[in-house]
Amino acid sequence: MLYFVRHGATDWNEYKNEFGEKDAKCQGRADIELNEMGKIQAQATAKFLKNVKIDRIICSPLTRAKQTCEIINFNNLPVEYDNRLIERDFGEYEGVNVSKFDFNAFWNGKNELFGNRAETIDELRTRVYNFLIELEDYPNDKNVLVVSHGGVGLIVTEYFKGKPKDYNYLEYIIPNGKPLIFDFQKP
Repeated sequence: MLYFVRHGATDWNEYKNEFGEKDAKCQGRADIELNEMGKIQAQATAKFLKNVKIDRIICSPLTRAKQTCEIINFNNLPVEYDNRLIERDFGEYEGVNVSKFDFNAFWNGKNELFGNRAETIDELRTRVYNFLIELEDYPNDKNVLVVSHGGVGLIVTEYFKGKPKDYNYLEYIIPNGKPLIFDFQKP
C-alpha cells in the first residue's frame, strides 16, 4: 500500500489578504516551514497511522515536507529523500497569491496556463509517474509512506484514478496533512 501525505500547513497556505480573506500564496519550490497548524495536522496524521506498519518512507527534500515527515515518523525509520517529489515549479507565480492569476487554468490539463519558467503538468506528470512506476516493483505486502506536496498529490491521484473530469486537476486537491491510501495491486 502507498500512504501519500501532503505536508502540513504553512503560513503561505493560510495567508490572509488585506481584507482578512484566505488567499494562499503559491509555494512551489520555496522552502517554507510548517506553522503551528501544520504541526498539529502532522501529529493528527501520525495518530491516524500509528497502527500501520510502515516499511519505507520517501519524502520531498523541501523543509515543510521534511518537518511533516519527522512528526509522522514516530518509529524513527530511515527516510529517503527524492527530488521527484518536490512541488511543481510555479515559475513567475512563485509567492503570488492564487487570486492574482488564473490558478484554475494553471491546473487545467486541457487549457493549461503556464508562464515562461513554470513547470507544465506534463513535466510534473513525467517525474511523478517515473517515481510511481519504480515503486510498483516494491513488494505488495509492504507499506510505503510518501510525504510530499499538493501538486504531486494531484498527479499521484491521477495515476491511480485516471485523468480528472474536464482535465481539472484541482478536483483531486488534497487537504494539508491528510493521508490518502492507494493500492498498487491491479484488480
